[in-house]
Amino acid sequence: MYSPGSIANLGPGFDVFGIALEGVGDIVLLKEQSEPGVKINVQGVGADRIPNDPSKNSSGAILEHIIKKHRLEHGFEVDVRKGIPPGKGMGSSGASASATAVAVNEMLGLRLSKEKIVELAAIGEGAVAGAPHADNVGASILGGFVMIGENWEFIQMDAPRFGIVVAVPDIYIENKTRVARELLPEKVLLKDAIRNINHASRMAVAIAQRDAVMFGKNINDLVIEPYRATMIPCFWDVKQAALDAGAYGSSISGGGPSVFAVGENVYEIGDAMKEAFKDIDVQLYYTQPSNRGARVI
Repeated sequence: MYSPGSIANLGPGFDVFGIALEGVGDIVLLKEQSEPGVKINVQGVGADRIPNDPSKNSSGAILEHIIKKHRLEHGFEVDVRKGIPPGKGMGSSGASASATAVAVNEMLGLRLSKEKIVELAAIGEGAVAGAPHADNVGASILGGFVMIGENWEFIQMDAPRFGIVVAVPDIYIENKTRVARELLPEKVLLKDAIRNINHASRMAVAIAQRDAVMFGKNINDLVIEPYRATMIPCFWDVKQAALDAGAYGSSISGGGPSVFAVGENVYEIGDAMKEAFKDIDVQLYYTQPSNRGARVI
């Protein structure tokens, strides 16, 4: 089972927006085993940082939940082949969770609705992030641009084609997702909330109208970005460099520390972002929205 990576939040769409990425994803091979419990094998990008303890692994937590809920007498062995660097804000744990949720639904013939598959994948995210959330997994499961609502309801729209570059700095933040959430304010100014609603609404309309320029130019976040920027060295310089190089918009990729930008001349934008990170090593991912979600390969 293959599942694409994703960018969540997308600026003003905190915990609501997600978009699937083309050419960046995880592969999960799921097998039944006669022994009870869950065995996890991880290979690929950043495999040494992925826990094999099922309760702390986004794939393992899903399978443990399924075993308990359905009172299964057998267990599972899962091989995870990482194509997405973990802890960088590109939906790494979400992709593994999404592939596993879709795979176990197919394997056991559970016939879960898409909302229930999203909910199941969110359980896996919760094992890593501390609480279930579905912006990443929704995009990875469904493909395209996704808005997550209450009770795991969603709106999915195919995204128009536009260039995305993700600059991934070589910095490691332990328990990054938890740290990123702890930085958030308990209260926000009304004027900032109003501006975020405006930008987020325009981004959704831009997807519906297939207007990449409008989408990118409304990647403006006054509520979350200023706080999370403090954990990303050179963030404001990197963002400005992207805009100066012709990006329509730029912001933190998911919970960071990666920074993404949307535009046409992605190679020029990427070079500018890399240079703005100064002496920090940076890996650049050039991609675009994927309108195909998790699938059997």
